[in-house]
Amino acid sequence: MLRRATWVALLVGVMGLAFTRTVSAEERTIVGKLTAAPADAEEAATVKTRHGGEVYKVTKDENGKAAAKGANNENVEIKGDVTEKEHVKWITVISCKIVE
Repeated sequence: MLRRATWVALLVGVMGLAFTRTVSAEERTIVGKLTAAPADAEEAATVKTRHGGEVYKVTKDENGKAAAKGANNENVEIKGDVTEKEHVKWITVISCKIVE
């Protein structure tokens, strides 16, 4: 009985840790150059920030596709939810506007 309770507690703890790592997102605004990705790519586009040169992959949902199509090779300000998966930063676009 004690053994089973220990295994259940361990399993719940591990599942909680895994769930927290994949779900946590932080809303941010990033400014950089957007470059549309090829049609067969996992992402809709990439954004390389002006300062620091960080690269974010844009998720391939409706907003991400619209940003890639409407702002390819433009400097943009993107507001969205940022997550990190396997050391790659992803942004889910909430809004996107072209900036100078």
